[in-house]
This record gives sequence, C-alpha cells and structure tokens, in this order.
Amino acid sequence: MLTYSTRAGLLLLTLLLTSLPVLFGGYVNETAPYRPTTRYVAGRCTRYCEAHGCPHATAANSPAYRQLRPLYHATIAALAAGGASWYAAANIGVFLVIIPLVLLWLTYGLLRNAVLIRRLKKQLHD
Repeated sequence: MLTYSTRAGLLLLTLLLTSLPVLFGGYVNETAPYRPTTRYVAGRCTRYCEAHGCPHATAANSPAYRQLRPLYHATIAALAAGGASWYAAANIGVFLVIIPLVLLWLTYGLLRNAVLIRRLKKQLHD
C-alpha cells in the first residue's frame, strides 16, 4: 500500500529518531563531571554498584530497588555462572541488539500506521 519512496522516507525518519538517544548518551558521557570507574565511591554510584549491588540504595531512597534486590542478585548470578564472557555477551545481545531492533521495528510500524491512517481518512473524506 505504501510506495517505495514513502517507505524510504519512513525508514530515514525512524533512523533519525533512533539516533537521538545515542547522541544524548554520548553528550551525557562526554560532559559528565566524573569519569566512569569500577571502584567503590562512597558519595555516588559507580559501575561497582552494577556489579555488586548498590550499597547506596536504602529503603528510604530506593524502596523498589530494595524489594527487587534478590531478583537482581539472582539475575547477575545466573549470567555470571557462564563466566565473564557469557555475562558480557548477554548484555551486548540484549541491550545493544535485541532492544534496539525491537524499538526500531515499533517506531517504523508506528510511523507506517500513521501514514496509512492519514491516507484512509483522506480517502474517506474525498
């Protein structure tokens, strides 16, 4: 139902929209006051918190994290059971491949459906 030029335009718009979070992430990483570290720092969260469970989280400042901490530890233990390479591969697979592809697919579908709905409304009124 859509022409190739319309599909190409929607795909280009989808890619432009999905590049915004990447650009924002790059901006945040470059302008952050602290460099990433895997060491424990008492005053703020670091990558240490990701690997060891955040000791900064308390029932007062993070009730949801405190309740989900056992699930978090079980997930980390299950991924780490295959070794460090399995843990890294699972993170890359999920966060850099699967989730972006699903978001690209959903964004393209949303834009395609918007164009189709607009065309159907126009045909209905003509």
